Amino acid sequence: MPWHCPACKNVRDGVSWYIGLQPLMDHARARGSKKFKLHAELAGLLEEELYPRGVSVAPSGEFFGIWKGLRENTDQQIVWPPAVVVMNTRLEQDEDGKWKGMGKQELIDYFSEYAVSKAHHAYGPKGHRGMSVLIFESSAVGYTEAERLHEHFVHQRTDRHAWQKNHKVKFLPGGGGERELYGFLARKHDMENFNRHCHRKTCLKYKMRSYNEMVVTQMKQMDEDNQKLNSLKNIMVKKEQHSKLVEEKLGVVTQKRREAMEENKNVRKKSKEKHLEYKNEMKLQEQFYQDQIERIHKAAEEMEIKFEQLLQEERKKARRSEVVSGSTEDRRQRKEEIQKFIDCQVKDVEEFESERDKLIKLYEQKKVKLKLEYMAKEVALEKKLDVALTALMDKRKPDIFQSPTSGST
Repeated sequence: MPWHCPACKNVRDGVSWYIGLQPLMDHARARGSKKFKLHAELAGLLEEELYPRGVSVAPSGEFFGIWKGLRENTDQQIVWPPAVVVMNTRLEQDEDGKWKGMGKQELIDYFSEYAVSKAHHAYGPKGHRGMSVLIFESSAVGYTEAERLHEHFVHQRTDRHAWQKNHKVKFLPGGGGERELYGFLARKHDMENFNRHCHRKTCLKYKMRSYNEMVVTQMKQMDEDNQKLNSLKNIMVKKEQHSKLVEEKLGVVTQKRREAMEENKNVRKKSKEKHLEYKNEMKLQEQFYQDQIERIHKAAEEMEIKFEQLLQEERKKARRSEVVSGSTEDRRQRKEEIQKFIDCQVKDVEEFESERDKLIKLYEQKKVKLKLEYMAKEVALEKKLDVALTALMDKRKPDIFQSPTSGST
């Protein structure tokens, strides 16, 4: 609930609002506040009203130092590597009066549920001393396993306290001769007792280390590592989901592309077949018109031949009509007329050939022009087809694949 200061009502900067009574109390107690007297009275009123109700109005940042927290040093020295002492592992005496006991592997097998690294037995002048030690991994996990085994002994009441009793039970009831094993976390004096009769080289090596350093710090680090690992796992899961989504999307796009390629292949095949069909049809059309042109040319040639034959026939007629009888003058005149006729005919033929050459030349020019126009129109038509195909491909081109973004990385 927001509160405002009534002492700041007429202040130039205006009224300020405070979330909760504690910020308002801090404001009223501040020495640099404007209208200091009014603010001091407000602070006194707030204390008088709130104190009977059990509401704390202690200034923020103020310490009294009248409470006792945890002990200053909560650390302890532990045996390292972690070890559990197992008692009552002695079996019987041999012929020489030396005690025999449990083997190393047998001892480890009895505690196979726990991550034991190795086992050792204590020996003295009389043989097996009935004291053994289980060694665990030199890590926080190893210590946790040793502690778990220690708690197991505590739970079944075969721990250190039970072993130190005067009337401890070494054999299980029932008369079967089975021995009860006792166990507890090793301490410094346990390790010293274990090494009592050992030479320097055969002594069991150990160190006394800080519990906080070797266990607590490692456990915290493991917890942080686990959190990082979980975070990495979450990231990997999201990446795998993202990759799966991308793969599915890519599969869809690939399938569409494959279908489009197959469709384009069919379209190209049909287009090629259609083009070949049009080409054959154009050849037939060209052959048809070529045949017509050939017929026209042949007819023209036949007409020229007939025309030439007609001229020759007329010349022959003229020459046959030459009169042999009659006076010399008549023959001369007749001969001149025939020659004149022939000359006129030759002239007409020359004019005919000249005009024919002009017509053929004009025809050839028009034919070339027509072919050029046809080729220009064909090129323009091909360009229009190219533009239309380009527009069609732009219209039908596949969508651009975009990778979906993951939720977080």
